[in-house]
Amino acid sequence: MECKQCGNSLPENAKFCPECGAPVPTDDVVEETPSAKEKVEVVEEVIEEGQTTEAEEPVQDVVEEVEETEEDTIIQEEPVESEEENAREEEWYYVKESQSAGPFTLEQMIERIRDAQIKEETLVWKAGMADWQKLKDTELKEYLPTPDVKPEGDQWYFVDANNKQNGPYTVEQMKGLIQAHQIYGNTFVWKTGMADWKRLKDTELASYVMPEAPKQESAHQTFTKKPIHISERSIGLSIVLSIVTCSIYYYYWLYTLARDVNECCRAQNKSGPGEPGIVVLLSLITCGLYGIYFYWKAGKVLSELEFDNGYRVSDNSIIMLVLPFLGLGIISMAICQSTLNDICRYGNE
Repeated sequence: MECKQCGNSLPENAKFCPECGAPVPTDDVVEETPSAKEKVEVVEEVIEEGQTTEAEEPVQDVVEEVEETEEDTIIQEEPVESEEENAREEEWYYVKESQSAGPFTLEQMIERIRDAQIKEETLVWKAGMADWQKLKDTELKEYLPTPDVKPEGDQWYFVDANNKQNGPYTVEQMKGLIQAHQIYGNTFVWKTGMADWKRLKDTELASYVMPEAPKQESAHQTFTKKPIHISERSIGLSIVLSIVTCSIYYYYWLYTLARDVNECCRAQNKSGPGEPGIVVLLSLITCGLYGIYFYWKAGKVLSELEFDNGYRVSDNSIIMLVLPFLGLGIISMAICQSTLNDICRYGNE
């Protein structure tokens, strides 16, 4: 015999498939006992042969005895079938390591729930269910252990300097940590009910944070920043003119670079690399050595500029210092001019 659901071979007199747990249909036909059939045949033969009235009485007794026997058989078998069906309905199966385990009585299932052998996500099945279901979706859910009751009051957690989560702590404990300077206003904290981590200063714990002493501003911060008035210049055209004019335009270009760098520094109350005329004169006298110093100084002061819109200038001072020693001083001028063009575009936004 094979299971109609999974096709697995069934042992003799099996009630459920050991592989999938499906019930095996049984026939409800009650066969008559051989003794009852023999008695009926005897009665029919006696009637056909037309025996005497004296013989009819024992024959009638035999018929009544047969009927009573059949009724007793039916009455006795009905409750037995009902008990078997009820037992089948109470037999449970569950999935363990991708295999069907069972059958188990309700008491056995309760014991396994209490021993954590089966949990709320375990698939279970019994006769009468259309398909396997999670234990938490069946009547067995009432036997699941109740979750631990959380302690009263807020339970706080925080992330320390090593990105390690610490907690839980009560409000009073968090207050003590704040006063001990172990956590600060910028420390990320969280408690149950919060959608995400927040800085401590943005939560109700902010009232316990001690106000910080105001920082002393540097001298240049006391002045108001002014807009930078410089113009963009074509780098390619400047290089071509420097070559065509045999470096005459090169020194004019150096003059304009020094002028624009000084303008950027004055707008933010910083010291520049020097007056444009002096830069050109010293470069001629030193055969270009002072020009190399100018490239390095210009790259350094431009990288220290600060802009309210968050724009930052990269520090190219080292590159601008090295290139002239490789005979590429004009490239250092191009880098300086590119930085000034970017300040002109983005620094005043």
